[in-house]
Amino acid sequence: MEDSSNTKIEILEEDDLKLKFILRSSTAFANSLRRAMKSLVPTMAVDYIDFYMNTSYLYDEILAHRIGLVPIKTDLEKFNLPDKCVCGGEGCPNCQVSFRLNIEGPKLVYSGDFVSDDPETVPVYDNIPIVELDEEQQLMLEAVARLGIGKEHVKWQPVSSCTYKIIPEITIDEKCNSCKNCVEVCPRNVFEVEDDKISVKRPENCSMCMECVQVCEQSGIEVKETNNFLFSVEGTGALPVKKVLVEALKALKAKAEEFTSIVEIE
Repeated sequence: MEDSSNTKIEILEEDDLKLKFILRSSTAFANSLRRAMKSLVPTMAVDYIDFYMNTSYLYDEILAHRIGLVPIKTDLEKFNLPDKCVCGGEGCPNCQVSFRLNIEGPKLVYSGDFVSDDPETVPVYDNIPIVELDEEQQLMLEAVARLGIGKEHVKWQPVSSCTYKIIPEITIDEKCNSCKNCVEVCPRNVFEVEDDKISVKRPENCSMCMECVQVCEQSGIEVKETNNFLFSVEGTGALPVKKVLVEALKALKAKAEEFTSIVEIE
């Protein structure tokens, strides 16, 4: 049975859109964290739209789909999930924001053309194309955004990609005769030669293809799986990626506490 009691996270690279870190834990926890970052962290996204005028070439449903996928800057301290709001999910300034658009062609409509009721809750990018209007075409609508999670719909996912790989343990024993076959065959430059000796310099690059093991003349290389995982996460911009990581951990903790209380009651 895998032990996740000594779980540790080491941040390697970080900015608002990308995060790379090493998780030292069990395989089960690594996959739970990956799924939580994709499906349990709330963000803002357009949930429904009232169309007052649409004479563009696209149907209302297609436009609604395109607008719903536009990432929106999210302040989790300002808004509540609909089912946890005092309004009971009917809609109020504590759980939703309205965006208005009234444009006539000829014009290429961008995400930056929407006017938000909250100046801080706006599309992450102003240059996402929505629809091109020709002469005398008009688009007038009101879009309502609310908090949601990726488990409901992909438009609420705070990350565009979230992947991890095992960082293996690579050992070179005394049988190694420095034939350098492993250095030549490795596609990811895991090995280096120093003073005519082979050393492992970048184990995090290893894809465990086992080519090095197969070409070693003395069978002096061993590659083993570990409980160290290299995560690479790219966000949509709705939330800083490190915030997504923290909120995912909180969500997992809440689920674990809920499960514990159910077991104790039974």
